[in-house]
Amino acid sequence: MLNFLLIGAGQLGSRHLQALALSDFDDIYIQVVEPSPEARRVARERWEQVAKSEKIHAIEFLESISSINRSIDFCIVATNANCRLQVLRDLLASVSVRQLVLEKVLFQSVDQVKAASRLLSSLDTQVWVNCPRRMFPIYLELKERLAHEQTLNLQVNGNNWGLACNAIHFIDLWAMLGGQHSYTLETSGLDAAVVESKRPGYKEVSGTLSGVADNRRFSLTSGAGIEMVPLSISIETEQFSIDVNESKGLCTIQTKETGQQEVLAFSVLFQSQLSHEAARQLLASADGQCELTSFNESASLHEPLLQGLLEFFNRQGDDIHTLCPIT
Repeated sequence: MLNFLLIGAGQLGSRHLQALALSDFDDIYIQVVEPSPEARRVARERWEQVAKSEKIHAIEFLESISSINRSIDFCIVATNANCRLQVLRDLLASVSVRQLVLEKVLFQSVDQVKAASRLLSSLDTQVWVNCPRRMFPIYLELKERLAHEQTLNLQVNGNNWGLACNAIHFIDLWAMLGGQHSYTLETSGLDAAVVESKRPGYKEVSGTLSGVADNRRFSLTSGAGIEMVPLSISIETEQFSIDVNESKGLCTIQTKETGQQEVLAFSVLFQSQLSHEAARQLLASADGQCELTSFNESASLHEPLLQGLLEFFNRQGDDIHTLCPIT
């Protein structure tokens, strides 16, 4: 029997749990650690709302990591970023974990990223970061088509889409499509006003974040206007102009030399459709790999973002932050 563990069963964590209910590749026992009684209640409700594989033999809801009672084959940590490093330390000090998936933003400082790297380097645990667009068939198709392109410019535009907290999704997509693992971040395009995030205790920004590595660039813009502007994703290479409309599920690829256009239809996958597939890739395959970002690659992508945003926040107000207030 495989032992699954979910730590953090809030809004996102409960969606992970719904996906794990679909796991059908082995006999499975699930433990869920969530200290909040209300979050546990919602997670139970969402668990009951979905069809479950006959391979799910039992589920147990726990209040703390100290109650975990067996070694773990597959674990998802879906807590907020402000406590994730401590959760990681507590978990790995008491439990053996074979495959581990961490939510993002990973941590709140470069020092925390490096501390986690040191901790994980001493263990046999394989660690991944949940940037789920890497699992979307449309982006896997684009990665294959763009494999030999020498330049790549990715632009994302919309209004109020949570630039600080969600930038890593698109930086990760840019890295996946262009093969880059590092970059220089530019924050001069951000608006001076810092606003409260919809998650209490965290901050948000508007304006433009941009980055560059050699001949590959990204530009992520979130307008502050109240008008709803659907998110648009544009990718430019030497051979192709690509527009991805996730809300409509359409990807338009234009070949520059001929002007020929191809329109691909696709579906955006929700977290409740993905987590069990990551588990399947990691545990049912011979090589123990999956399509998600490895921890080491994601750490390289997180560090410039965390450092750049921390410096930006500290320039805007009287309070000096040592941790970047995003999650």
